[in-house]
Amino acid sequence: MTRPATSSVERLTEEYRALKEAAAVVDLGRWTVVRVRGPESREFLQGTATQDFAAASEPAAAAKTLFLTEKGRPVALAWIAFAADSSSATIIADEGAHAGLRPHLERFRIMEDVEFEGPDGAPRLLGVAGPERDPLASAVASKIPGALAIGAEPLSFVLVPAESDAASIPASVDPTSFQAWRIRVGLPFQGIDLDLDRIATELSLPEAISITKGCYVGQEVVARTTHRGHVRRQRVGFRFPWHGGPIPKGTELRSGGIAAGHVTSTACEPGSGEGLGMGYVAPETLAHNLDVLAIQGEKSTHLSLQSWPL
Repeated sequence: MTRPATSSVERLTEEYRALKEAAAVVDLGRWTVVRVRGPESREFLQGTATQDFAAASEPAAAAKTLFLTEKGRPVALAWIAFAADSSSATIIADEGAHAGLRPHLERFRIMEDVEFEGPDGAPRLLGVAGPERDPLASAVASKIPGALAIGAEPLSFVLVPAESDAASIPASVDPTSFQAWRIRVGLPFQGIDLDLDRIATELSLPEAISITKGCYVGQEVVARTTHRGHVRRQRVGFRFPWHGGPIPKGTELRSGGIAAGHVTSTACEPGSGEGLGMGYVAPETLAHNLDVLAIQGEKSTHLSLQSWPL
């Protein structure tokens, strides 16, 4: 496979290092932003998302959550930031949630006094990733009139008014650098790493799910599988030799000659040249620390399963 020119390799390596060690801006213009407005915004989201929003949250900070179907399957991984008076909330999700998130919210609005805006016509979205992301997000927002910085994990956000001068928006890292970074930190994308074939407790996102709060959409499945302590698959991260190129999405994983899961995303890590990946593996394979192979026809690639960050 053709390798990038040396100058491109150096640039990607510098960007990736910034994402890992400092902070860098990411263009999230294709992501999904939905605004919820109305006096019952917090109550509505408390009943439709997996996170517990009952306690007052810090203004301009977003909590990670999931929106699920009644069967506990993910419609979107999202971040929600409430206004100080809880009269509105901003929901941020990746590009894969663009078509499905608002219809999902509208479906479960029954008597609540809330209205929705977006994702069409929503403000432009920038991401800021890296350990020093919050100071950089605040600095970026301060230079753009009307912009709002929102702190979050594992990346923060800056909402930019649609009418903003393009010259005021800082340069972003290459999508290749961001792809490697998001796999390294275990950030899954809807429609790629998350889909309706999975249930919430297979996603390895415990920080996004409350197992103590009251009823919400999909809670029954979450509670049942949590208490039983068994799921068919678990989302994992891994490293692998990149010399053979990427491992395609959907590639079967085997352990001991038995089907053990599949791959969802891979990328080449700038600098090291190693492969980074994400996928799903049977819990039994993880529990016994068994070898895992990605099978592509006659070719097999050994995967090194690792905790995030890879």
